[in-house]
Amino acid sequence: MGAGLSIGQVAERTGLSVHALRFYEREGLLADRVRRESNGRRVYTEDDVDWLVMCIRFRSSGMPLDTIRQYTDLVR
Repeated sequence: MGAGLSIGQVAERTGLSVHALRFYEREGLLADRVRRESNGRRVYTEDDVDWLVMCIRFRSSGMPLDTIRQYTDLVR
């Protein structure tokens, strides 16, 4: 694998499940599009991990997914 983090590594670092990470990506909650290798595997950056940690904090404060999505759109 090239430079970057696998979905498993990101799950371990954030405490989110692989399923939840895929859900966050599908729902447009990542500030940047997750890069994929030629074989289709996701490759995350440290910025992606930092953003996911922020999203976890937003969720734990009770912020709805729609609001996080709107904020993410503004950040983009």
